[in-house]
Amino acid sequence: MKIKFWGVRGSIPTPGPNTVRYGGNTTCIEVCGHDGTLIVLDCGTGIRSLGESMMRKPLPVINIFITHTHWDHIHGFPFFIPAYIPTSTINIYGPPHFNKSLGEIMSQQMQYSYFPVRADELKSKVKYTDIKEESREVGELSVRSTLMNHPVTCYGYRIEEKSGKSMIYTGDHEPYYNFLNAPGDDTDREENDLIVSEQNSRTAMFAAGVDVLVSDAQYLEEEYPPKKGWGHSTIFQAVDLAVAAKVKHLVLFHHEPTRSDDAMDKLLETAIARGAAIGHPELKITAAKEGEEIVI
Repeated sequence: MKIKFWGVRGSIPTPGPNTVRYGGNTTCIEVCGHDGTLIVLDCGTGIRSLGESMMRKPLPVINIFITHTHWDHIHGFPFFIPAYIPTSTINIYGPPHFNKSLGEIMSQQMQYSYFPVRADELKSKVKYTDIKEESREVGELSVRSTLMNHPVTCYGYRIEEKSGKSMIYTGDHEPYYNFLNAPGDDTDREENDLIVSEQNSRTAMFAAGVDVLVSDAQYLEEEYPPKKGWGHSTIFQAVDLAVAAKVKHLVLFHHEPTRSDDAMDKLLETAIARGAAIGHPELKITAAKEGEEIVI
């Protein structure tokens, strides 16, 4: 299984001299099975370069799994060249949102009010599938989805190869916490805390033993308090999840748009120190960079 990062940034693209090394495109990950099965995770602006690279050889069937339909995870799709090729087949999976299907949401960003080409004018064979928590086979890859904690329906994806190799992409995720009890209010606190603990344990079980965990790690600890409830993890929370799940390699992802390359270097050093401090020195920790490949 090969994993390649085409977009690593969260919230908004950040091109410029301060993001050259890690990259400024929003989220997009390519996953290739040994049999050639292709899965694309999210359609941030990184998918534009991925599409250009695909045009250099015969197009495979393209399977796109969208974690959720916030803009930074879908706004690159109108610039995905294979979508305009008549011989191209694109299967897009992801969550609906209340009364709107995945296809409706994706098409809305291509209305003339926002974009000069409508979704109906795409030449490729595009099929949208609304999914829930489930497992499905894509070529020789197995893809399992589970709900993550974000202000909109958001799935994390666990991808496994028949060889046993596996990876997880959390999408946008914030560890569960008890928001029902104010300080000093002990009413039902024990029960609520138990529910929170069970939900966080469920996330760790979903990630248990994977070779590579690509995790939302947008914030430093000191940045988190005013942004609690926004649906993103701190680097410590990402490391703690990796340790609890006993994964082999943690990749910090969904980088804060204001974070420069130099600041990312320091963030990575802090994360590595955290991993060593909590007793899991075998855990490899890296921060995702555009163009980087991981082979497992």
